[in-house]
Amino acid sequence: MDDQAAKENPSTDFNKLDLSQLQSFSFGTQWTQDKQADAAPERRERGDRPPRREDRRPGPGANPRPDRRAFRKPAGAPGDGPTGGAEAPATVDRRPRREHPQGGPRRDEGGERNFRQQGPRGDFNRGPYDSPHFAVTFYPEDTSFNALAKTIRGSCRTIELFEIARTVIAKEDRFVAVLARKPAADGSADKSPLYVSVPDGIPFESEEAAIAHVISRHLGMFFDTSEVEVEAPKGNYQVINKCTVTGELLGPPNYHRYNQLVQQHHATRIKGMSLEAFRGRIETVRDPEVVQQWLEKMKKVTRYTWKQPVAEKPAAPAADSAPADAATPAETAPAAEAPAEPAALSFDSPEEARAYLLTQARDRVVRSYETVRFHGRICVDIPPGEIRRAIEGALERQRRFPLDTANALRGRLRREHFTIFKKGSKGVSYVCAVKRKFRTPGQTFADSIGALIGFIEAHPMVRASELGAKFLGIALPQPVEGAAAPELPVESREKLARMQGDLRWLVTEGYVTEFIDGRLFAPPPMVEARKKEVEGEEHDPENFPEAPATEAPAPTAEVTEETKPASAPVTEAAPEPETPPHTD
Repeated sequence: MDDQAAKENPSTDFNKLDLSQLQSFSFGTQWTQDKQADAAPERRERGDRPPRREDRRPGPGANPRPDRRAFRKPAGAPGDGPTGGAEAPATVDRRPRREHPQGGPRRDEGGERNFRQQGPRGDFNRGPYDSPHFAVTFYPEDTSFNALAKTIRGSCRTIELFEIARTVIAKEDRFVAVLARKPAADGSADKSPLYVSVPDGIPFESEEAAIAHVISRHLGMFFDTSEVEVEAPKGNYQVINKCTVTGELLGPPNYHRYNQLVQQHHATRIKGMSLEAFRGRIETVRDPEVVQQWLEKMKKVTRYTWKQPVAEKPAAPAADSAPADAATPAETAPAAEAPAEPAALSFDSPEEARAYLLTQARDRVVRSYETVRFHGRICVDIPPGEIRRAIEGALERQRRFPLDTANALRGRLRREHFTIFKKGSKGVSYVCAVKRKFRTPGQTFADSIGALIGFIEAHPMVRASELGAKFLGIALPQPVEGAAAPELPVESREKLARMQGDLRWLVTEGYVTEFIDGRLFAPPPMVEARKKEVEGEEHDPENFPEAPATEAPAPTAEVTEETKPASAPVTEAAPEPETPPHTD
């Protein structure tokens, strides 16, 4: 009975725990506490930044961290708003996150792929820039094209159209660029004009940009400048505003030209900062010595003197064109005195000079066009902006795959009487100054010419340098270092000379096609009806072989030169745009 009563009425000290010994107990790991203890003295000595988050854990005797067990993890996907509900407390994953060594994709715990954002330098799959506002087309420059055409005519060789296009756009002095605006997003034509700086032909998007370029680069074409002394500004000036970027004195705020001085200083000296932001960087100096310094500075100004346009003098009449009864110089009336030249106009501020220039000679400063044609050398002088990015992107695309440039070349080559034809279903275009000819069965030539063309037909894409060994069976002597080159017998030299003359005749007549790498091709004989059909079409029925046929080498020579395909198949478009007229 006593034991049962004791269980029903326990004493007040029964099962009482003493928690005082747990005040210094920490739930953190030992290495974290050691790191805290080691870093604390150093942090106290530096005192240069607040403790890091991991160092804010309460130490012994401090108040415990607030209880956050009421927080519940949201039910939705990470990033969704809280939805409530009794769920397990959220846990924080403090494990180190592993990134892909190349900044590529990695998989998180949820199985989703995450990518680090790549900047412009990290996007290796990005192609050339394609401007949404401007279209650029490249055409051959006259001088370089004439030299190229003369070379092709002299060699009578056949060249891929794409190779000619790559040659044209390889250097800036070989092409001209035509710039035009692209249609708007809704498909309507954008009729906004383009503006050209007249002195140097550089295109701009806006008239203001073109005028500013001429004023900053070519003002000497219109004005003579000189440093002169004038009277200092008069007025009661107590403070001077100063540019904190360059340290230059701008002037007192109550000076009548103060706003012009600020705008001029911002346009010429400050880069990469808006005018409003620049005004916030201006400080006010209240110092009589600074005021006097500014007054002394304003005594010296740049004077702009207008250059009078040079009038053309009338041509003097020829000595034998005077009539017989013309009066002699002694009998002529005295000439009237020439009118005095007007006084030269001068301006002491660039704003006044600019206003006069745009009023009197605007057509010598800027002009507007729908399309602008300019030399390739100008591309390097175009200031940074959308136009320059469009030109650089279009040029890089064409250097990779010159489809548009090749199509632009077609009309120019045909006007110069070049033959353009395509071989096979791949549509690879070739250019040659010689019109092709196809022989018919039974057509006869001289014995040496007939044997040569028969050999080329049987061995397509053979090199011209190999004919001596493979066709004539003449082993060409190999030069030996330090010794004189051995000479061929007279008979062998005569055979080679005759063969080279025959080959030249076959190429210039069009019976044999000689490519730029020296390979030769002659189509097999065809009937007359088929010959007229093929000669009247642009496409040939078969493609050129990509490698010479396998044959046994001649017994007197061993040819080990590695063969290469004559051309890579390329797909081209059929349209043939014409070269637009010059607009500059």
